[in-house]
Amino acid sequence: MDEKTNQPAVKKEEVDFGNPLDEEKPLLTWKSAARPHKKRSREFFTTIGAIVFLLSIIMAFFKEFLLIGTVWAVAFLSYVLAKTEPEMVEHSLTSRGVKTEKNKYRWGELARFWFEEKWGQEILYIDTFRAFPGRLMMLLGDIPKEKTKEILVKKIPYDKPEATFTDRAGKWLSEKVPLEEPLKSATSTAK
Repeated sequence: MDEKTNQPAVKKEEVDFGNPLDEEKPLLTWKSAARPHKKRSREFFTTIGAIVFLLSIIMAFFKEFLLIGTVWAVAFLSYVLAKTEPEMVEHSLTSRGVKTEKNKYRWGELARFWFEEKWGQEILYIDTFRAFPGRLMMLLGDIPKEKTKEILVKKIPYDKPEATFTDRAGKWLSEKVPLEEPLKSATSTAK
């Protein structure tokens, strides 16, 4: 019993970070794209252009020229990201922590991890205790999710955070206002 709260004492699970004097050993290494990427159709860019144009006209009536510039900058960024293929980066889970390209994160700096799928690509998310970056995102590529989970669960907790209001609103908006048609199956195009 804890004397201060009169609650049963809960033993905190000890995490073995290994001996810091031992040599760093890679446990799992893989290469993948730096970010999720999806080829976009001409219809996507036309829809974005129409939305940006209409927003610009509306904001011009309110003389919000700085906001117009921001909207155009975001539209340009989305165009560049959609047209540019991501570079390949190397990720590694080691005996001391996580390495992604030249950045190293010790196990003590990592809070939790979980997996999500986006555009048919499996993504590993790891929250950190650092101010920047607060979250790591690594595409798994050909590495099985179970193998990665088996290594990580020994070092940090597997815990997917609840979706925030912004997450739920973004998902709802993307479902209700699609910017391009979903790909048609081969049977529907043969008609």
